[in-house]
Amino acid sequence: MINSFEAQDVCWFWATDADQNLTYLSRNAGAQFGEDAEVVGRAITELLDTCDSDGNHGGERPLNYYLRARSRFSDLVVRLHSEKVERWWSLTGRPYFDASQKFIGYRGSAQDITDEFRRQCDDTHLAQYDALTGLANRHRMEVRLESILSGFRAAKRPCALMMMDLDKFKQVNDTLGHPAGDELLRQVAQRLQRIVPPPAEIGRLGGDEFKIIVPDVDDRGKLGEIATKIIQMLSQPYSLGEDRAVIGASVGIAIAPFDGDTPEELEKSADLALYASKQGGAGASIASTPMTWPTPRGASAPWARTCARRWHRKASMSLTSRSSAQRTTTSPASRRGCIGSMTRSAWSRARCW
Repeated sequence: MINSFEAQDVCWFWATDADQNLTYLSRNAGAQFGEDAEVVGRAITELLDTCDSDGNHGGERPLNYYLRARSRFSDLVVRLHSEKVERWWSLTGRPYFDASQKFIGYRGSAQDITDEFRRQCDDTHLAQYDALTGLANRHRMEVRLESILSGFRAAKRPCALMMMDLDKFKQVNDTLGHPAGDELLRQVAQRLQRIVPPPAEIGRLGGDEFKIIVPDVDDRGKLGEIATKIIQMLSQPYSLGEDRAVIGASVGIAIAPFDGDTPEELEKSADLALYASKQGGAGASIASTPMTWPTPRGASAPWARTCARRWHRKASMSLTSRSSAQRTTTSPASRRGCIGSMTRSAWSRARCW
């Protein structure tokens, strides 16, 4: 019966020794690594690893984590390490011990779930990504921020959040039409993906609003340089069919845990910084941290929060230099627009906040 299961690809079987080297793998399973591939005798972690919801290597916990812990696992989605094929398996395994309770390796089963997993990835992509730009949508960004902050809180790792929206985007929609506005948003997304360094994640919240999560960065000078590059790049002319348009961008920045250690607090701080940048006519603003809020000694918690909000409105670091951008279109959209840009000294002052 076991041979029948293996031959019909209903289920495959595998086994390792105590050093995680494969001692057995069903023939049809081994063939997926290539007809001439030698898999028996190799470490199972060289051949398989867990993957994330998008199917890429590097899930929440690597396969090696389960093997070293000698714990059971069931229906673990793994991806083959192979340059020739792209396959995913569902892996189940349990540790085995001899009569003296000495660990002798793993025994388990596997199934090819490639077609099912690809359909799942497609459904997940539709649910988590913006159809127009291909960026993460609001739901995915909320889930990602919550997940990152939860994990980073225990490890005391920082995470920056940038809130951004486009200046004069409505004029493009009103004068050139919604198709031109959609094309502009697609080009904005492409430029952002070229500018923002990995592992940062970019999302479109809707309309002309964007959110950028930048893990493990708390250097306000570095964040300022990223924001400067974003504003400069997004202010370059866009080719929209026979027309050209120039827009601007405003950016608000907050850093966890200094400006909040929950998604709600961090987003509020970034929104306040974004509001300050737009009100001040500057291109970017960075939130002040709670540690620097001047609060009367002995003030109650509500009064302290009120002082913090007032101080934030006054003291959020807004960059004051501005540059003008001339539209180069022959359409009615042709008019003079201004975007804010940042001075190095302004961002340097932010480091001491």
